[in-house]
Amino acid sequence: MVIGVNFPTNIGDTILALPALDALKENFPQAKVTAIASPKTRDLLFRNNFIDEVVLFDKKWGWREKMAFSFSLRKKFGLFIDLKNTFLPIVLAPKRRTPFLRISSQSTHKKDYYLSLIKNLTESSNGLVKSEVILEPQEKERWVKLFSGKDYLFIATCSASSLKQYPSSYLKEVVYQLKSKLKIVLLGREEDRNCYKGLFSKDIINLAGKTKIWEVFFLLKNYAKIFLGVDSSLLHIASYLNIPTVSIFGPTSEKLYGPYSENSLILKRENLACRPCGKAQCRFKAKECMRVEPQKIVEAVLKVSNVQH
Repeated sequence: MVIGVNFPTNIGDTILALPALDALKENFPQAKVTAIASPKTRDLLFRNNFIDEVVLFDKKWGWREKMAFSFSLRKKFGLFIDLKNTFLPIVLAPKRRTPFLRISSQSTHKKDYYLSLIKNLTESSNGLVKSEVILEPQEKERWVKLFSGKDYLFIATCSASSLKQYPSSYLKEVVYQLKSKLKIVLLGREEDRNCYKGLFSKDIINLAGKTKIWEVFFLLKNYAKIFLGVDSSLLHIASYLNIPTVSIFGPTSEKLYGPYSENSLILKRENLACRPCGKAQCRFKAKECMRVEPQKIVEAVLKVSNVQH
């Protein structure tokens, strides 16, 4: 049997959907899996060992390209899992499929929402089957030369959205207090190097803009003692890998996007009526919801990582 999975458009949501992929593979270990991916997620899904084929779908295509895409996959799948709530389950005519035109819950964690979509199509999952991301030998070699041991604090407190970004001045204080206790690695995009400005030193590894998303899986799995970050795809990777985490939540809801790893702490501003707002812009210049005191973060990291003060 061939299972088709229409993955979310964004990387963060796709990572939150990986437990659903794991449950499918646990229930149908002999099935082939075809992933329908966006331009953003294609390369990551191509590296997943549970996925046999990746097919690109770009929502920017014209109707001719979309029709050609639909006809090329029509009646191919014995089971089709639509994680995006599109018309594809009808157009592709699979033998079995997830419900069509459903309403996404605003009170259910995204991971659990994706799992709920396959609940009636699978038996219960024990969560022991977990996909892996495949690296080329030269990619692994690059990181093996740089890292040793599993005692690194990986930090990803920058964000494509300025609303979710932890203040740089606060982060400097956090790093200053922790760098003598843990080896520190900074993660992020090339654009995040400005966010980490002032943290460049010989005892801090700055990988902002230097890693592919699939390499982050490898680094966290093999070298992370703890992860500190904001609501982002990198936090979701740490959570998926069951890495101990300390996360900072401001405008987004920890109930929907919070880490689900066994050992985790979520920090947020208490008694702030405006959060979580879920908005793209903040009416407060200082973005108060992200101004969690550095000392609270330091104490949380030491507690979760079980490092002495």
